[in-house]
Amino acid sequence: MASCKQEPRQEKPALAAAKTAADTAVKKPVNSVWGYRFIIRGDFDGDGKPENLVEHYYSRKDKKESPKFYDNIDSDDQVWDSLVKKQPYSYALSDNKNIDTLRIYKGVQLNGIAYLKNEGDLNGDGTDEVSYVTDYADMSSMNTWHIVTYKNNRWQELYSFSMRDWQLPELPGVVNAYGPLGLESKTVLPQKDTLNYRLQKELTEFPGLVKKVGTNKIQVIYINDEAEQDTMTVSLKRPK
Repeated sequence: MASCKQEPRQEKPALAAAKTAADTAVKKPVNSVWGYRFIIRGDFDGDGKPENLVEHYYSRKDKKESPKFYDNIDSDDQVWDSLVKKQPYSYALSDNKNIDTLRIYKGVQLNGIAYLKNEGDLNGDGTDEVSYVTDYADMSSMNTWHIVTYKNNRWQELYSFSMRDWQLPELPGVVNAYGPLGLESKTVLPQKDTLNYRLQKELTEFPGLVKKVGTNKIQVIYINDEAEQDTMTVSLKRPK
């Protein structure tokens, strides 16, 4: 009786050699790029004195501030793998030590903060509210806009809504360096770097997706169920 058992498939010598060469090839080095960091200023605790709120992008694996981006890469998968390995964490620190850390996100494939803004006093409680959007490295443009306030010694979320990454301005390629309490140095853009000057100007002039329209009322530009940009007015409650 003939056996139905098949012998293991043997690769042709040429294919096997090519595979071995690919597996053992030395990958070109990946260059880390520090990336843009946000700094906003406002009276976030209502004491009548302005303070800074500074974005930090931290590697829990390396236990230090981390570059956001990479240069000289071959594929998105290579970037995603690098992000996952460093266990990223985004947060914002104030130079007022009495204000607690704004803990934004701990998660894989996190590229930091895509947008951070002082919205002014939206709910009439005497403190400036903050909007933020995380930068998540994936193939989807879906995202969420968060509005938070500092009340009773902690950050609390007032409202959030669906939006898309393409609604935000692109970040300029400015290289900033931050210490525990704020900006330590900044690489000045060359005069001929018209692209990054334009991006920085667009970021500064971007009005955001939130507008105060009345007492404790805001209008937001969101993405509706038909995946179209739309506006709606919502009421904000003062947190306890």
